[in-house]
Amino acid sequence: MVRPPSRPGSATPDPSGATAAPRRTSAVISLAAVLAAAVTLYQLSRPGSLFGTSADVAVYLGGSVRLVHGVLPYRDFVFVQPPGFVLLATPFAFLSELTGTRDALAVLRLCTPLLAAASVVLVGRLVRHRGVAATLIACGVMALFPAQLYALHSVLLEPVLEFFCLVGAVVVFEGDSMSGPRRTLVAGVAFGFAGTIKVSAILPVLVVAALCLPEVRRRLLPFAGGVIAGFAIPTLPFLIASPGAFIRDVVATQLGRIPSTARVPLPVRLGDLTGASSFASGDAVAIAVAAVLAGLVVGALVASRRWPTRLEWFALDSTVLISVAQLLPAQYYPHYAALVTPFLGVLLGLWVAATRNAGVTRLAAPALAVAVVVALLVNQVSHLNTETSPDVVAAIDSVIPEGGCVTSDAPRNLVTTNRFVSSRPGCTNMTDPNGTALALGNTAEAAAVWRSAFAHVDYVIVEAPVTTWPIDPVATAYVADNFRLVRSSGLLIYVRRGVAAGRPGG
Repeated sequence: MVRPPSRPGSATPDPSGATAAPRRTSAVISLAAVLAAAVTLYQLSRPGSLFGTSADVAVYLGGSVRLVHGVLPYRDFVFVQPPGFVLLATPFAFLSELTGTRDALAVLRLCTPLLAAASVVLVGRLVRHRGVAATLIACGVMALFPAQLYALHSVLLEPVLEFFCLVGAVVVFEGDSMSGPRRTLVAGVAFGFAGTIKVSAILPVLVVAALCLPEVRRRLLPFAGGVIAGFAIPTLPFLIASPGAFIRDVVATQLGRIPSTARVPLPVRLGDLTGASSFASGDAVAIAVAAVLAGLVVGALVASRRWPTRLEWFALDSTVLISVAQLLPAQYYPHYAALVTPFLGVLLGLWVAATRNAGVTRLAAPALAVAVVVALLVNQVSHLNTETSPDVVAAIDSVIPEGGCVTSDAPRNLVTTNRFVSSRPGCTNMTDPNGTALALGNTAEAAAVWRSAFAHVDYVIVEAPVTTWPIDPVATAYVADNFRLVRSSGLLIYVRRGVAAGRPGG
């Protein structure tokens, strides 16, 4: 799939002929970074958004909280992602010792505007040598792509994964060419650490490795060594502590998501990958937008009448490989499409530069870039005005005392209400109920984990009756026999028989 330039290692001249003043490209990057931070911060200002959160970030922060208490993921509880984000979140886990998990999570979420801005800056650095229009559209896509903003708002793994991949890309590329062995080694470390966030980092890693192939000793070996070091150093302690559970949780569980009888339709995925689903619904619209984007890129490559540069191969192959990978698993969520954002942004920016060089009028490319960015901005602001998120703290405060021993089918109900950590020794280490069900299935080990969790807690918070959970029926029967339902609207809260419901003095 990847074909490098005919003279490996030689510097590739700027094929666009762009010599835009550094001040103008720097201004575009700065403005786009501020815009990305502002839109992300605006998302957090919507009613309930700071504490009404997706389940995933509660699991990640919860895993980090367990870790700082000496409870290891994989060995002591199921965790279906590599440990990178758990390690990155340890400062917030330590903060939770002082403020509680609710405020620690809020501080973590308030860091996402900085992450959004930093990613825009990195994308801008990759394409700034190709001119103002290229920089504008690449940074604009990075700042405003719908799937990316959704992932940032929910504090999902894709934006963090992209950040480290972008760090690696900025280090390994110098203009359109690749850098020397030392920088390639450092880039490999960044890409390797991205793999500790989520295993899908392997996709851009494969593209860069293929680009290194003509020079095995000078590029491929340093890059591969860096990738191995960046991935192995953070993960080895957990792998050594519990090798079987690590492989089961991180590898086998993820592979198990690929086959299934139920699949999200292709047009839905294409709509997310192109951003079309945020503007209009309909299968035809998603397919048409995907076809137009592909046609524009191919047309630009043909019109340029030259072999693509290594940077162009990186952007093109990463976009294609990641997009194809979104079509494989039967299980699919909208935030998966966020991973394509930086690579698509760079690809479109390089396409704009190529069309200018191919004889398209000098005003057409900048005008198109501005139009794309404005459309994305208007769409996102209008969409965000309607967003709200529920905050469950009042409902849980009315029933469960602080420090109570509790479990839930949704960890966000515990983390956002300071109920994740119990003051009672020996309470359950259950961190990710959904991941536990995925990893353990209907096995004897799964039954033992669920029975142990319910046997130790005094409160169970669920969003659907316990009897409907797809888990060990003996465990759900235990809850039915030993707990009473004290809250039956909205969130359901079960309290162990003989244990008081309600806060002291309430």
